[in-house]
Amino acid sequence: MLDPPVHPTWLRALRACIVCAVLGPAGISHADPDLRLPRGTRTDAQGQRISGRGIRETSDFLARELARRGISVEQVGPYGARGVVLTRFLSQTASTSWLAVHVLQSGGKTMIFFVPRAKSS
Repeated sequence: MLDPPVHPTWLRALRACIVCAVLGPAGISHADPDLRLPRGTRTDAQGQRISGRGIRETSDFLARELARRGISVEQVGPYGARGVVLTRFLSQTASTSWLAVHVLQSGGKTMIFFVPRAKSS
């Protein structure tokens, strides 16, 4: 019996979820966000930033805020697989303290993660 073909979007979403899980929320979410977040965003007990809005509204807000600030980014998504929806903003501007912003929705929660830029020595 042959396995059904796997759609590339599923693989990207799965890969992104694995990266988020491996890096852990402590290392990702505590990067300093030099960026305004949507109204109603709060930090939970684990230190994760939880948006008070849905994935689309949060992603659109961040896209507008990045454009307003003149920060060049590559937006990937939103795309979803297995109950998880992800939007990624990859910084093309070297002056940002973060390399990427991930907006992830799972289990009815919309979370915002900042991936810190590697420190150059």
